[in-house]
Amino acid sequence: MLGEAEGIIDEFVAAWEAGARRGVFEAKKFEADVTKSPIPRFDLLKPDRYLYVGVQFSRGCPFTCEFCDIIELYGRVPRTKTNAQMLAELDRLYQLGYRGHVDFVDDNLIGNKKAVKLFLPELRGWLEAHDYPFEFTTEASINLADDDALLKLMNEANFVGVFVGIESPDPATLVAMKKKQNTRRSLVESIHKLYGAGLYVTAGFIVGFDTEKASMADVMLELIEDAAIPVCMVGLLVALPNTQLTRRLASEGRLHPVPEMLPTGSTDQCTLGLNFETLRPRREILLDYKRVLEKAYDPVAYARRLQRLATLLDNSGRCSAPPAGDSKRTLMMHRIMTNLPEPRETFWRAFTECVENNPRSTRYIVMMLALYLHLGPFSRYVIQQIEQKIEELDNVSLVRHERTDRPAAALTL
Repeated sequence: MLGEAEGIIDEFVAAWEAGARRGVFEAKKFEADVTKSPIPRFDLLKPDRYLYVGVQFSRGCPFTCEFCDIIELYGRVPRTKTNAQMLAELDRLYQLGYRGHVDFVDDNLIGNKKAVKLFLPELRGWLEAHDYPFEFTTEASINLADDDALLKLMNEANFVGVFVGIESPDPATLVAMKKKQNTRRSLVESIHKLYGAGLYVTAGFIVGFDTEKASMADVMLELIEDAAIPVCMVGLLVALPNTQLTRRLASEGRLHPVPEMLPTGSTDQCTLGLNFETLRPRREILLDYKRVLEKAYDPVAYARRLQRLATLLDNSGRCSAPPAGDSKRTLMMHRIMTNLPEPRETFWRAFTECVENNPRSTRYIVMMLALYLHLGPFSRYVIQQIEQKIEELDNVSLVRHERTDRPAAALTL
């Protein structure tokens, strides 16, 4: 099946029940009516095996980022479910006994600001009526920081965190990738504005754009540190199928064949990138990527960003307590504080300072401590993979050098 399931799932099921075992079912683009999407079968989940449950309010994004496949999949005119429909999904989760973290998986929750501003007050009312059983996270574009009214609505509707695609600190690179919305601001001040509204931030960064300069790694690290973003999803640029980027690189003759684009058996999204001929030396890009990972996920640097975040994240005006019955989070906090990563003293200081000075944000600092238990070792794994790629490039370069340095007579043997 290709495309949004609502438009073709009936055809697929009918064909399967009729005995068909092959075929392609492709939905018409951007035509699925999400107001008719059924409530997900949450009853089939085993909630104790998940950190959180996902729901979706809207599809699509109004922006035109060259590397992004979301606008190719869902379009640039966000389609939203009805308020009643969305609350019915939360009702179902509540009836099943689920409590705690719910993520709105929308690729840009604020893509349709008018719709989300009408929804959030109703969500707040639902939460009040049910004694705040859930707290929410989502993904949004950085222009969220421009809208004080929307930030207030999100805080009142118990949104506690947001993923933001920063991608690059370089304005020229942002313009080239068609992400101009990130150029009209101080990125650091925008992130701090989100912290001030009670939203912790995780952020995406990409290394490998044509317009990057040799100083890219240092500038990216400076932004990460100044903004105090503990969790940074840093990846190599990959040309995804059916994107503007892929079409451009193909037209320029720079796109690698499909087997190189998506290596079989590999699921590591952090090392699948650069599936094209780069304008900057590939080795230089890989060294920059390695440097960003080494510095950003150095345990001392990570812990210090947590300490700074604890001074910036303002949950003082939040009207809700932690969701009652969220046993997973309580258990996680206990396990983390008894298994702190090294250097334990630095991480412990980040925790205790938050408890003393910003107790209502402590849960989120502990959550990011938990994430480091995975992200720290994973970053070191990725660094090893990148070092291998650099070594392979060096070996190829050495062989080529040896061939060109041989005497002409030797080359004829």
